[in-house]
Amino acid sequence: MKKVVMGVTNSLSITLLRGQFKYFSDKGYQIHLITSDGPELNDPELENVILHTVPMKREIALFSDLVALIKIIMIYLKVKPDISNVSTPKASLLCSIAAFLSRTKVRIYSVIGLRLETCTALKRKILYVIEKLIIKLSTLCLAVSPSLKEALITNGLASPSKIKVLASGSYNGIQFDRLKREEDAIQKTKQTYSLKGPVIGFVGRLTRDKGVNELVQSFLYLLEKIPDATLLLVGGFEEGDPVDGKVKECILTNPHIIYTGFVKNPSSFYYNMDIFILPTYREGFGNVLIEAAYCYLPVITTNVTGAKDAILPNETGLLVEAGNELELYEATLYLLNNPNKAQEMAKKGHYRSEENYPSIRIWKELEKVYQNV
Repeated sequence: MKKVVMGVTNSLSITLLRGQFKYFSDKGYQIHLITSDGPELNDPELENVILHTVPMKREIALFSDLVALIKIIMIYLKVKPDISNVSTPKASLLCSIAAFLSRTKVRIYSVIGLRLETCTALKRKILYVIEKLIIKLSTLCLAVSPSLKEALITNGLASPSKIKVLASGSYNGIQFDRLKREEDAIQKTKQTYSLKGPVIGFVGRLTRDKGVNELVQSFLYLLEKIPDATLLLVGGFEEGDPVDGKVKECILTNPHIIYTGFVKNPSSFYYNMDIFILPTYREGFGNVLIEAAYCYLPVITTNVTGAKDAILPNETGLLVEAGNELELYEATLYLLNNPNKAQEMAKKGHYRSEENYPSIRIWKELEKVYQNV
């Protein structure tokens, strides 16, 4: 029986790996998970996973990071895993050091994004050194998209031979059974939030990096042309990368903008949208774009790492430049004024998502990696 140690910084990230733990447990792997404590650890799917809770902070905190590192090293020495597969920045750093020091032979770093892309000055230099160290300590990197792989190579972080993309990309694939159309839930969501007019949708963290500032401003432009439009924001605010104060105030007070806060399963919200937009500055891949496309939505996103892999430009959606609120407005207006083209994109997007991004494809490819190493 092969032992695999997996590590994520926050227990909330476990939801991004839904289904994978059970798949590999059923295949006979002994899965150990290192993460911070949280309600997600009560998920029935983790019943065959051996949990190791270690408090980890997302930001740099030297003393607590050192304490966490010592605890993680002790876990690796005790478990003696055959494979270490870690992701998310803090867990990747601490677990990679522990795996190297404990002489774990196979050390996989699952790269789900490159945070330094939107940082500058000293912070960018620090993040660069950290990424370089994690990759140096790893025996293999799994990038979640082709453009993320290219970014790692272009930035001099890793050689092409050390990076692999599983199947068509993504972290864990998409479990499409969670996105089935359920009319009762769709109608309940529509009534609860009084959704009407053309609905422009967004799902994700409401942060600067996600392009929420530009999304709100472009929507205000749109209201001048289409006064009955609605902007549906599904997600919560984050203090680590906050949107502008005026934008937040607008979100909370404008009657045409619906703010839901965090939603565990956004499927009924997707089916109440007419267009889906992710105007992000950086992504690892952009799962929400695939989810939206599966729900028959034309999508608009930015020409940046990760996001651009999730669509076929002018076939399943439109690409705009990051930070360009006017271009975002024009793309939105184009799709609303050309419903036949939007519907054609939506259909192509659905079939592309269904064919290329089911979770089982990623799991089988990852299993091959485990077997070969």
